[in-house]
Amino acid sequence: MVSTLVTPQSFLARYRVWFAAGLAILALIGLSIWGALAAIGWMWGQTQGWSQNASEAARSASRQVEQVVPDAREAQGEPVPVLKPAKPARRDVSGTDIGPVARYPGLVRTHWHREGKQIAVEYEGNADFAAVLDHYVKGFSARGFTQTVQTATPAMETHDYTNARERLTLIITVKPKGGISVRIKTHT
Repeated sequence: MVSTLVTPQSFLARYRVWFAAGLAILALIGLSIWGALAAIGWMWGQTQGWSQNASEAARSASRQVEQVVPDAREAQGEPVPVLKPAKPARRDVSGTDIGPVARYPGLVRTHWHREGKQIAVEYEGNADFAAVLDHYVKGFSARGFTQTVQTATPAMETHDYTNARERLTLIITVKPKGGISVRIKTHT
Protein backbone atom coordinates (compact mmCIF):
# COMPACT_ATOMS: atom_id res chain seq x y z
CA MET A 1 0.00 0.00 0.00
CA VAL A 2 1.28 3.27 -1.03
CA SER A 3 0.69 6.05 1.28
CA THR A 4 0.59 9.55 0.10
CA LEU A 5 1.97 11.82 2.55
CA VAL A 6 1.55 15.47 2.10
CA THR A 7 4.73 17.01 3.10
CA PRO A 8 5.08 20.67 3.85
CA GLN A 9 7.42 21.03 0.88
CA SER A 10 4.94 19.60 -1.61
CA PHE A 11 2.19 21.77 -0.15
CA LEU A 12 4.43 24.84 -0.47
CA ALA A 13 5.31 23.97 -4.09
CA ARG A 14 1.63 23.63 -5.02
CA TYR A 15 0.84 26.88 -3.27
CA ARG A 16 3.55 28.71 -5.24
CA VAL A 17 2.29 27.27 -8.54
CA TRP A 18 -1.30 28.34 -7.80
CA PHE A 19 -0.15 31.74 -6.58
CA ALA A 20 1.94 32.33 -9.74
CA ALA A 21 -0.93 31.16 -11.93
CA GLY A 22 -3.30 33.55 -10.14
CA LEU A 23 -0.91 36.46 -10.58
CA ALA A 24 -0.51 35.64 -14.25
CA ILE A 25 -4.28 35.58 -14.73
CA LEU A 26 -4.66 38.92 -12.89
CA ALA A 27 -1.89 40.42 -15.04
CA LEU A 28 -3.63 39.22 -18.23
CA ILE A 29 -6.93 40.69 -17.08
CA GLY A 30 -5.21 44.01 -16.24
CA LEU A 31 -3.44 44.12 -19.59
CA SER A 32 -6.70 43.34 -21.39
CA ILE A 33 -8.50 46.21 -19.61
CA TRP A 34 -5.60 48.57 -20.34
CA GLY A 35 -5.57 47.51 -24.01
CA ALA A 36 -9.31 48.00 -24.33
CA LEU A 37 -9.13 51.50 -22.79
CA ALA A 38 -6.19 52.43 -25.02
CA ALA A 39 -8.08 51.26 -28.12
CA ILE A 40 -11.19 53.21 -27.10
CA GLY A 41 -9.09 56.33 -26.51
CA TRP A 42 -7.39 55.98 -29.88
CA MET A 43 -10.72 55.51 -31.68
CA TRP A 44 -12.17 58.55 -29.85
CA GLY A 45 -9.22 60.66 -30.99
CA GLN A 46 -9.68 59.47 -34.56
CA THR A 47 -13.36 60.40 -34.61
CA GLN A 48 -12.56 63.87 -33.24
CA GLY A 49 -10.13 64.43 -36.09
CA TRP A 50 -12.69 63.17 -38.60
CA SER A 51 -15.39 65.51 -37.33
CA GLN A 52 -13.04 68.51 -37.40
CA ASN A 53 -11.92 67.63 -40.93
CA ALA A 54 -15.53 67.21 -42.03
CA SER A 55 -16.49 70.59 -40.55
CA GLU A 56 -13.58 72.33 -42.27
CA ALA A 57 -14.37 70.59 -45.56
CA ALA A 58 -17.99 71.77 -45.33
CA ARG A 59 -16.89 75.36 -44.62
CA SER A 60 -14.40 75.27 -47.49
CA ALA A 61 -17.00 73.90 -49.90
CA SER A 62 -19.46 76.59 -48.82
CA ARG A 63 -16.85 79.32 -49.43
CA GLN A 64 -16.05 77.91 -52.88
CA VAL A 65 -19.73 77.76 -53.83
CA GLU A 66 -20.18 81.33 -52.57
CA GLN A 67 -17.33 82.51 -54.81
CA VAL A 68 -18.84 80.85 -57.88
CA VAL A 69 -22.47 81.69 -57.09
CA PRO A 70 -22.53 84.75 -54.80
CA ASP A 71 -26.15 84.36 -53.70
CA ALA A 72 -26.02 80.57 -53.21
CA ARG A 73 -26.77 80.69 -49.48
CA GLU A 74 -29.83 82.85 -49.98
CA ALA A 75 -31.06 80.59 -52.81
CA GLN A 76 -30.66 77.52 -50.59
CA GLY A 77 -32.64 79.04 -47.75
CA GLU A 78 -29.53 79.86 -45.68
CA PRO A 79 -28.41 76.34 -44.65
CA VAL A 80 -25.36 77.64 -42.77
CA PRO A 81 -26.41 80.77 -40.87
CA VAL A 82 -23.12 80.92 -38.94
CA LEU A 83 -21.24 81.77 -42.14
CA LYS A 84 -23.57 84.61 -43.11
CA PRO A 85 -21.61 87.88 -43.15
CA ALA A 86 -22.70 90.70 -40.92
CA LYS A 87 -24.79 93.44 -42.50
CA PRO A 88 -22.75 96.54 -43.29
CA ALA A 89 -23.22 99.54 -41.04
CA ARG A 90 -25.89 101.92 -42.30
CA ARG A 91 -24.30 104.99 -40.72
CA ASP A 92 -21.29 107.09 -41.68
CA VAL A 93 -18.05 106.30 -39.90
CA SER A 94 -16.14 109.24 -38.45
CA GLY A 95 -14.16 111.47 -40.80
CA THR A 96 -15.06 113.93 -43.52
CA ASP A 97 -15.91 113.71 -47.19
CA ILE A 98 -13.05 114.69 -49.47
CA GLY A 99 -12.84 116.08 -52.97
CA PRO A 100 -14.70 118.81 -54.77
CA VAL A 101 -17.61 116.55 -55.80
CA ALA A 102 -20.37 115.79 -53.32
CA ARG A 103 -20.91 112.16 -52.43
CA TYR A 104 -23.44 110.29 -54.57
CA PRO A 105 -26.84 110.36 -52.78
CA GLY A 106 -27.64 107.21 -50.79
CA LEU A 107 -24.06 106.09 -50.23
CA VAL A 108 -22.71 105.63 -46.69
CA ARG A 109 -19.13 106.45 -45.61
CA THR A 110 -17.73 103.06 -44.51
CA HIS A 111 -13.99 103.79 -44.33
CA TRP A 112 -11.86 106.85 -43.61
CA HIS A 113 -8.05 106.83 -43.32
CA ARG A 114 -5.34 109.49 -43.09
CA GLU A 115 -1.66 108.77 -43.58
CA GLY A 116 0.39 111.95 -43.49
CA LYS A 117 -1.23 114.32 -45.97
CA GLN A 118 -2.97 111.52 -47.89
CA ILE A 119 -6.62 110.78 -47.11
CA ALA A 120 -8.71 107.88 -48.37
CA VAL A 121 -12.45 107.59 -47.96
CA GLU A 122 -14.80 104.82 -49.07
CA TYR A 123 -18.55 104.83 -49.57
CA GLU A 124 -20.90 101.90 -50.10
CA GLY A 125 -24.53 101.48 -50.99
CA ASN A 126 -27.07 100.29 -53.50
CA ALA A 127 -26.88 102.35 -56.66
CA ASP A 128 -26.52 101.98 -60.40
CA PHE A 129 -22.86 101.74 -61.45
CA ALA A 130 -23.32 103.89 -64.58
CA ALA A 131 -25.25 106.58 -62.69
CA VAL A 132 -22.56 106.84 -59.99
CA LEU A 133 -19.78 106.97 -62.56
CA ASP A 134 -21.61 109.67 -64.52
CA HIS A 135 -22.16 111.69 -61.31
CA TYR A 136 -18.44 111.82 -60.53
CA VAL A 137 -17.24 112.30 -64.14
CA LYS A 138 -19.55 115.30 -64.63
CA GLY A 139 -18.82 116.66 -61.14
CA PHE A 140 -15.04 116.64 -61.53
CA SER A 141 -15.26 118.03 -65.08
CA ALA A 142 -17.50 120.90 -63.93
CA ARG A 143 -14.85 121.89 -61.37
CA GLY A 144 -12.01 122.04 -63.90
CA PHE A 145 -10.37 118.64 -63.33
CA THR A 146 -8.74 116.64 -66.10
CA GLN A 147 -9.69 112.97 -66.22
CA THR A 148 -7.35 110.04 -66.95
CA VAL A 149 -8.84 106.54 -67.01
CA GLN A 150 -6.42 104.08 -65.38
CA THR A 151 -8.48 100.86 -65.60
CA ALA A 152 -11.94 99.93 -66.76
CA THR A 153 -13.83 96.62 -66.56
CA PRO A 154 -17.56 95.90 -66.35
CA ALA A 155 -17.20 95.61 -62.55
CA MET A 156 -14.62 98.32 -61.77
CA GLU A 157 -13.17 101.60 -63.03
CA THR A 158 -10.25 103.66 -61.78
CA HIS A 159 -9.90 107.33 -62.78
CA ASP A 160 -7.32 109.96 -61.86
CA TYR A 161 -8.48 113.58 -61.68
CA THR A 162 -6.00 116.46 -61.64
CA ASN A 163 -6.05 120.23 -61.68
CA ALA A 164 -3.37 122.83 -60.96
CA ARG A 165 -3.50 122.24 -57.18
CA GLU A 166 -4.47 118.63 -56.46
CA ARG A 167 -4.74 115.06 -57.69
CA LEU A 168 -7.39 112.54 -56.67
CA THR A 169 -8.03 108.91 -57.58
CA LEU A 170 -11.58 107.59 -57.90
CA ILE A 171 -12.27 103.84 -57.85
CA ILE A 172 -15.82 102.57 -58.40
CA THR A 173 -16.41 98.84 -57.86
CA VAL A 174 -19.44 96.56 -58.12
CA LYS A 175 -19.66 94.56 -54.86
CA PRO A 176 -19.99 90.74 -55.15
CA LYS A 177 -23.30 90.69 -53.24
CA GLY A 178 -24.74 93.71 -55.00
CA GLY A 179 -24.38 97.41 -54.54
CA ILE A 180 -21.28 99.47 -55.22
CA SER A 181 -18.21 100.83 -53.50
CA VAL A 182 -16.69 104.24 -54.26
CA ARG A 183 -13.16 104.96 -53.03
CA ILE A 184 -11.58 108.43 -53.32
CA LYS A 185 -8.03 109.14 -52.25
CA THR A 186 -5.86 112.21 -52.33
CA HIS A 187 -2.21 112.32 -53.41
CA THR A 188 0.48 114.58 -52.00
